[in-house]
Amino acid sequence: MDVLNARLESLERSVLSADGPTSTENVSEQVALIERQLGRVLADHAPLTQGLEKYDRLKGIIDGDGDLDLSRRLLGLGAKTELILLNNGAMQTLADLRTIRDLQSKISQPEYSAAAELLPRARELEQRHCQQAAELKQAVADISSVVDRYHSETEALSELFIRWDQILAGLECGATELETKRRRG
Repeated sequence: MDVLNARLESLERSVLSADGPTSTENVSEQVALIERQLGRVLADHAPLTQGLEKYDRLKGIIDGDGDLDLSRRLLGLGAKTELILLNNGAMQTLADLRTIRDLQSKISQPEYSAAAELLPRARELEQRHCQQAAELKQAVADISSVVDRYHSETEALSELFIRWDQILAGLECGATELETKRRRG
């Protein structure tokens, strides 16, 4: 018993010396002071009080013998929900759950159940689409080739017409000069 008293006195000295001079003289008074301070903090923060109350109800399961898997299995859905709601992201979790619930009707469409049956037909359509896309690409290439040939032939004919026009203009000019010389002459 003397060893226990010695350790208790040592603990009191370390607690009192860590905080500096205090009005309390032993550990039990220090604990009472800390409990009063905790009570004031909890009074100012209602969510902390609610969280501690929920923890007190579940601490036997949560603080069990360290077997977390067993503790998880023992917790009911309501307790797990309460623990989730203690989390800072509770509002986000609730929003996610609402979103999932809202999307559930869209996920459970009757068309989705028939999707497996329609998959071979969809693959056939996909192959047909790929084939038509290749044919379209070839048709565009053929049309581009024809248009390019048309432009080059039109350009060549334009150059020929311009040259013929120059030759004819030269001949007309020469014929006009000859006629003018013959009339004068």
